[in-house]
Amino acid sequence: MSLHLVTPSEPAQELAVEDDLPPPGKGWRGHAADTCYILLKAGGFLATTYLMTLGLPLLFFLMISGGDVELFFAQLANFADRFLGADPDRKVGFVNELKFGLISLATLVACLRLPGFLCEVNEGLREERS
Repeated sequence: MSLHLVTPSEPAQELAVEDDLPPPGKGWRGHAADTCYILLKAGGFLATTYLMTLGLPLLFFLMISGGDVELFFAQLANFADRFLGADPDRKVGFVNELKFGLISLATLVACLRLPGFLCEVNEGLREERS
């Protein structure tokens, strides 16, 4: 593209549009930027989903203790003592049930949050295009 100088004493000339410019569209950098945006948003979505999942059992135990922190830690100590005193087969069974429960809870939280996440990503990509 050539440089056109216009001085105040000369009338402005129409600039010729060069035909060798590529049509407006998204190149590989645009696609890479969209991919990075989606990956960053998805990483944040997964991190907050797992933090919510780990916080829900804490909230449950705080609710059944009535918000009393001493009672909460007494329940937690009782829970830990019973776990440590159990035989190995029962420990393995409990850990497997705990894994299943937390994975199910994480899946439920992710399913509940997914429509909002998709709308947020869609709006972010739409703003980027304009």
